[in-house]
Amino acid sequence: MTIQDWGAIGEIVGAIAVVVSLIYLAIQIRQNTHQIALSMESSKLAAFERNVESGNRAREILVGDAALADLFLKGAADFANLDPTDRFRCDMLFRILFSSLQGGYVRVLTVGGDVSTFSGPKSSVDALVRSPGIRQWLECTEPDWRPEFSQLVRERAAFFADRASSKNEQANAD
Repeated sequence: MTIQDWGAIGEIVGAIAVVVSLIYLAIQIRQNTHQIALSMESSKLAAFERNVESGNRAREILVGDAALADLFLKGAADFANLDPTDRFRCDMLFRILFSSLQGGYVRVLTVGGDVSTFSGPKSSVDALVRSPGIRQWLECTEPDWRPEFSQLVRERAAFFADRASSKNEQANAD
């Protein structure tokens, strides 16, 4: 055999090696893509479970203590007219509740969820900011929330304040 024959054989073996390497690489990429998809689903499930746990803890605070539930109702109705001690306690309670909601909102953002279609945190924020006392609290408080959550809360509070104002105007006109 001549050197040219050996060179031709080497080229054929090299070409086969390249094809085998490409097939192996394609298989590895496919497996990796599948693992990433499973990991994302696992992260989303963990975030959902964490949201449920966080929400349940916040609700347990109110359910487990009748005096605290009463304070929440009074503060939600009229935060501004609470006595200083109750105002402080109610402020802390509202912070706990909103902190729990912020955690859920941020978890949804973090795992790539679309918060505009995820109604969990938004509907819970709506349930709170619908109350005039909580809107009063928001006006006199600067919580250390993440900007995107703060924007959501402020927008939803403004929406319900506008609705309450429209209802009051209608009632006065009648």
